[in-house]
Amino acid sequence: MKRTIIRIPMGKSNSYLIKGEDGYILVDAGMPGKIETIERTLNDCNANFSDINLIIITHVHNDHVGSLYDIKKKSKASVLIHEKEKKTLNKGYNKFPDGTMFFSKIISSIANNLFFSKDQFKPVNADIVISDEYNLSDHGVDGRIIHTPGHTEGSISVILQDEYCIIGDTLFNMLPNSVYPPFANDQDELLKSWNKLREYNCIKYYPGHGKEFGLAKFDKTIQKYIIGGE
Repeated sequence: MKRTIIRIPMGKSNSYLIKGEDGYILVDAGMPGKIETIERTLNDCNANFSDINLIIITHVHNDHVGSLYDIKKKSKASVLIHEKEKKTLNKGYNKFPDGTMFFSKIISSIANNLFFSKDQFKPVNADIVISDEYNLSDHGVDGRIIHTPGHTEGSISVILQDEYCIIGDTLFNMLPNSVYPPFANDQDELLKSWNKLREYNCIKYYPGHGKEFGLAKFDKTIQKYIIGGE
């Protein structure tokens, strides 16, 4: 399969469109009200919503599932999530994640105490619920989904051709010298997931926030937070 990964800015976060042999896989669904952004991207690919056969949700936060209800309704695609995220997707709201740095801890506290009601989305029932790994070959893509908890309990990542990784919020690319996420509910689990991801030796990473980056930047952050023990 020729690699085709298209980054789609969807408000505060990225979605990704993966071209497979039998159509497209969409990873994450962005902020609410962004369905036209997906439509424009599909049009640029000479495709339409019916060409999406699977929607993978890396984790259930408002900026990653905000337009999921509308995209699923229009595409009729199956929605895949980890079992630890199923109830949250069904409820239509979630707790803002914990901060990992001084500034993000303040943001998290304010968000959960004052703006919780704004962090809502239309509930969706998932069609495919996984507990560990999931092979994407049945969807026309050479790849797999792996469980990478830390940012949330049910966070997942997509490995393509053992070279490319779509990582949701397990890694951020918002700072020049680090990809450590400013928000994570369990930092110990997060670092374990990093070790798991590093074993695949992928050459490029596609985050939920920021542009793609290479292995060298990931290794630099591992050196600081795991080997260096921060």
